Amino acid sequence: MSETTTVPPIAAPSMRCATVEDLARVRERLAKVEGGHDNLRDGLNVLSVQFSDLRRDLTRSVADNAAQTRREVMARVDVMAGNAAERDTEISGRLSSIEGGLKLTSWMTMTFIVLATGLLGWGQVGDAAWSLCRRALGYGP
Repeated sequence: MSETTTVPPIAAPSMRCATVEDLARVRERLAKVEGGHDNLRDGLNVLSVQFSDLRRDLTRSVADNAAQTRREVMARVDVMAGNAAERDTEISGRLSSIEGGLKLTSWMTMTFIVLATGLLGWGQVGDAAWSLCRRALGYGP
């Protein structure tokens, strides 16, 4: 018993060949895409150059501003140092005059103390001599 089966034939896909016009359209589209890529690459190159210029300009601007700020700060520091030196000189002068006044006062005080002590000492010597003479001559107790 042999059975024969028949296999239906495989349907071949319909094949279409490109025409010259189709190839021309494909080539035109390809040229547009390649042109777009060239434009994008050129645009990216221009943007890269612009960003480099911007970064350079910003860096220069920041450095210039920093230098200007540094100069202004140092000028203010110099002014403050000058003012402090003037105040120090003025204070030193005042302290010197106060010190001179204290020395004069101290000298005058010491002179007065020495003179007073001397006078009191001589006064006591005189009183003692007077008392001695009065006793010796019999006029006192």
